[in-house]
Amino acid sequence: MAVTIGQITIMDFNDGVTLTGYISSNHTKNVKYDGNNESYTPNFVLVPLVLTPSLFVAGSGTDIMASGTNVQSVTWKRKANNQTGENNLSAGESMGAAFPKALTVASQPFSAVVFSVEYICTIVYRDPATGLDLTYKNSVTIQKVTEGNNIAIAEISADPGFAFKNGLPASITLAAHLYRGATKDTTNLTYVWEKLVAGIWTAISGATGATYVVTGAMVASLQQFRVKIGDSVVADTYTSDPVTVLDFNDPIQVVIESTGGVVFKNGIGTTTLKAKLFQNGAEIDAGGTGYTYTWTVLNKDGTARNFADASSSKTGKTIAVGTSDVDVKSTFVCTVS
Repeated sequence: MAVTIGQITIMDFNDGVTLTGYISSNHTKNVKYDGNNESYTPNFVLVPLVLTPSLFVAGSGTDIMASGTNVQSVTWKRKANNQTGENNLSAGESMGAAFPKALTVASQPFSAVVFSVEYICTIVYRDPATGLDLTYKNSVTIQKVTEGNNIAIAEISADPGFAFKNGLPASITLAAHLYRGATKDTTNLTYVWEKLVAGIWTAISGATGATYVVTGAMVASLQQFRVKIGDSVVADTYTSDPVTVLDFNDPIQVVIESTGGVVFKNGIGTTTLKAKLFQNGAEIDAGGTGYTYTWTVLNKDGTARNFADASSSKTGKTIAVGTSDVDVKSTFVCTVS
């Protein structure tokens, strides 16, 4: 499959863009409550919770929320376990005036009757190509866990993070965790990893360990995963919240260099054509081993023809071209796959 080609085609798309994003937090999603000392860890009054939204156009690695370009509005709402619908923020909860419009929670949102709060961020983005306003909504739930109770919560962490960019890192390791109160449970557990396929959670064949390794090839723009952790002692299963793994790739551009210039005179001349690839401003595949380079030639009328040696195409990062390959005017096309 070709990843780039040495010609330029200008196209006009009027479809709306696809948006992706996530909310990052400076604290874990579980707040531990010590009933004996009536204390919370972490304590949002001492170290406020900061929830930072990120928004991307699918296929781009630029976080729109960093600058707010084309963002029309950002709103934060909350929904506690004892509330219905989306509600206004409470005292001590506020959105920053500047982008990325992070939410700061500097008060303790929990009580004897409140043990979970979902914070919902709604972003309205105007597609500059169509002028249409697109609404993107994401949320994160913060939960209170009381030490000594039997509440079990399944979580997923990611090393080194939840995103690929330009093929790096080589892989991401998702790790499953089960917490009972403030204690991590690691015994008598089974694991089933699932991914979201066409709106249906589907078990991943062979993924039954405490960790699951994701490579960039498994992720097309974004992929959601979750894990079901079973406890054979209590005969119960706990399902984690979904996590989203993103894959951002800057476009690859091909530049063709000619050692002998672009003009032969009086039937005399030779040159070597070399295809150089650039991604995110830096040259890649300098050795020519990471991709396949296929060269074809077009005559002065723009129709395909053979090279002088009668071959219809050539492969390699570089090719030699002589006057016999040029009939008045020839265009050499390099397709990279």
